[in-house]
Amino acid sequence: MRHVFVLLLSLLAAGNLIAQKDNISIDTNYSGKTYKMHPKYQLPAAGAAIVLSTLGFHALDNNAYMSADDVMKLNAANINAFDRPTALRDPSGFANAAHKGDFLLNFSVASPLLLAFDKSMRKDWVDLLTLYMATQAVDNILYFTAIASVRRPRPLAYNTALSLAERTGVGMSKSFFSGHVSFSATATFFAVKTYTDYHHIKGWPRLLLYGAASVPPLLVGYFRVEAGRHFKTDVITGFIAGATSGILVPELFRNKNKDKKNYVSLTPYYMQDGGGVSMTVKL
Repeated sequence: MRHVFVLLLSLLAAGNLIAQKDNISIDTNYSGKTYKMHPKYQLPAAGAAIVLSTLGFHALDNNAYMSADDVMKLNAANINAFDRPTALRDPSGFANAAHKGDFLLNFSVASPLLLAFDKSMRKDWVDLLTLYMATQAVDNILYFTAIASVRRPRPLAYNTALSLAERTGVGMSKSFFSGHVSFSATATFFAVKTYTDYHHIKGWPRLLLYGAASVPPLLVGYFRVEAGRHFKTDVITGFIAGATSGILVPELFRNKNKDKKNYVSLTPYYMQDGGGVSMTVKL
């Protein structure tokens, strides 16, 4: 469904020795990497978390089973006014909307691959693969916690225009929150977060890129509502969870000292009666 975990990005050029004409700067505390990652340990751990979460989806579906008796007790009048219309939609377009939502989800999850086209951002792909998997794993934890804690029936379970067989079964009470939207937002916001970190993009340009990152998960959410699979509040919550994961997890691993160079600069100077070297220390 969504397990396309990508190889991405990136290289930030910087060394421990920076040489310029008539000026030598010796960097004493500069790793040259945007994120502090240890793939040897983190990549297996993140991979294991993804595998376990994949297995966990089946357990979640079984736990979210709704019987005919459960469905017959549902009353759309008990749904809040903001979400209620979703439970009363014409089901004729459900299948088509669900197909479109699945397609956009897969596109979103694979979207960080586009960053591999950036010529300056390819050598750190192992670090970034590790970071991406860790980010999705954190989002999975949020999703599992919500689904396990809140047994909210899907909108279509209320829809009397559907047969009883279509309204019952596994996975029918896992509406809150939308995993499709959350996984999608995690991927697109992760892509923008890492891209802007590597290229030092700030201010309005960064906000515009985050605006673009919002489009795929919002479209996924639209089609999930149209498919009768989620209420609007499920989509909104899923979007917030995914966007938060996509931004905050990379931020936790960001090398915040990368641009704070501690260096000793030796600059030769020449005068009529001699010369010398001036030294500048930045800590």
